[in-house]
Amino acid sequence: MTDSLPLTGLVVVALLALPVVSAVTAPTGPAPHNGTRAFISDDRDPDAGTLPPFVLSTLDDVVRAESASVSNISRIRDFSYATTQPPYRVGPNQQTLREYRLAQLNSIQRNESTSLWLPDSQRSNGTVVKDAHITILGTNKGVRTGIGAEGGNHSENDSARLLIPRNGTVLTHLDYSTLLPNRTCTVGGDTRTCLSYNLLEQQVDRRVRIGNQTWGSDSASPRQLEYDGARATEPTTMQVRATINSIVAVTTKTYVRDGGGWQLSNTTADEVLTLSHTVQDSAPVVVSTNQDLSVTQTIVRSEDGIDRIILRFEGPQTLSDRRLWSYARFKGSAGRVQNVWGVYSQRQYTNATRGRRLLTTSNTTRSLSPSNTTPLNQTLAQQLAVTDGRQRTVPFPDVLELRLTARSRQPTLRWTQNTSVTAAPEITRLNGFNMSGSAAPLDRRVNLTSVPPRSYTTIVVTNVDQPITEVRDIHNDSIPLTTQTFRERNASLSTTILNETHAKIQLTDVATGQPLAGRTLWLSGAAKGRVTTNTDGTVVVDRRDLYVTASFTGATNVSQNVYYGSAKTRVAFKPEPFNIYQLLTSLAGALVSVAAFLVFFAPFAYMRRGTG
Repeated sequence: MTDSLPLTGLVVVALLALPVVSAVTAPTGPAPHNGTRAFISDDRDPDAGTLPPFVLSTLDDVVRAESASVSNISRIRDFSYATTQPPYRVGPNQQTLREYRLAQLNSIQRNESTSLWLPDSQRSNGTVVKDAHITILGTNKGVRTGIGAEGGNHSENDSARLLIPRNGTVLTHLDYSTLLPNRTCTVGGDTRTCLSYNLLEQQVDRRVRIGNQTWGSDSASPRQLEYDGARATEPTTMQVRATINSIVAVTTKTYVRDGGGWQLSNTTADEVLTLSHTVQDSAPVVVSTNQDLSVTQTIVRSEDGIDRIILRFEGPQTLSDRRLWSYARFKGSAGRVQNVWGVYSQRQYTNATRGRRLLTTSNTTRSLSPSNTTPLNQTLAQQLAVTDGRQRTVPFPDVLELRLTARSRQPTLRWTQNTSVTAAPEITRLNGFNMSGSAAPLDRRVNLTSVPPRSYTTIVVTNVDQPITEVRDIHNDSIPLTTQTFRERNASLSTTILNETHAKIQLTDVATGQPLAGRTLWLSGAAKGRVTTNTDGTVVVDRRDLYVTASFTGATNVSQNVYYGSAKTRVAFKPEPFNIYQLLTSLAGALVSVAAFLVFFAPFAYMRRGTG
């Protein structure tokens, strides 16, 4: 996070968009520039004490109370929202986040004599344009990762990458001030020639480039650069370039001496100069819709209908290479599996610098040739050198930036409708891995929590009666879903004790009696924790305890469209029989050891004590 003042753009985050809280009065006036910071979060602030009566433990409901002001709520707790569907509106006009960001962007004004630049602006001076710069202020759906490599060993580019969808909008800010030469006069004998300059027109051409693809700007909305079909098989660079074209008219006036003054004798304005200046900004990006991720849904049916849903996610195990999914929705919006990812908003820039130019009133005596642009350039360079600029720090509009965070360590199940099954739907099995990244570094004033990101390869949901119909990524774009349906069969584990330390375990199909080869068994109390059945469905285990537990968690047989359910068994080994001869032998050995100690070591130790 930057070291900016606390985010003010979300001060007016309105819980009012939630259907049950429409009675809360919307805030009026502009967003206050103070220390209030509001996010969306499922977890309450542990340091805030008891929640007030108008804030419940979840955001599903808010008590309608006169004291439920947004300002008070934001000071008491943070708020979280789902990655792809932020359920709130901001600002006095209750705008969506996109509308609010664009309104703030459009509020950045400039004129011919002032320029507003940000702390990291790369400014440059042109012939007619002074202090020109363009700044990428984010994208419509893009999310900045802010999550680096494990242990903090990562470059700034790795931790600050923007994850952007294939189709999107880039938000930009362009600013500059226009400098024209002062009126310039030369005197030769009884003739005085003066050149003056007038800005006829200025046009700005903006283009966005992602990798090796380029898109032009739309003149109707120059602050928004639309792109579509972006392709990048690996992390690349997004570049925004703006070219400012200036058309300047040069007017020549000739005066002749008439007594004690100058009399205008001729005026020509047929010289037009076309000048151009280009500025640009760039950011590391990942076109996340090109990242690898395949999602397979296995629907396991029993005699009574759907028994369980198995989701498998296959793809790279690094944050920059793996497409991040946000949720999986069940048919009819009955519920969803919510992934670990969440988004919070941050004010990208708190302050900017406002520069105002003060031109000198003196005229240069250098002659200018209307047919050559070089003298004009030289004159501008001379005048820029003596131009006095006054600068002051001003608040920058609340243009919010979206940032990614891992809100929890594992997916959760949210069910919104009644099901036809007796038990509630639940996630019964999760297989996952830690991604190569650390938790998002949140500012100390931010009350959200972030955990090291973790991804999952297998999610098993039981007691469901609806299949999953779609999977969405963090940009709310659809991820292709492959569905396969299997019939459930029972599997059985049988055991045979071979000797005092080994046993044979066999896995078979209950219906056919056929062995199940190549299946994984999980063991407890054995030398190995995991084994694989051989061609006849058996394994030989070496015990470490008197009891060995073997578990089969279930597996699919694609060729037969069969899913084998889980099975579990325990092998009980007999304790070794009591052997009196062995006990006496052990006791005799112990007595011999004691005697040896008394005969050899004790006298020696006594003698050493006496000599000391």
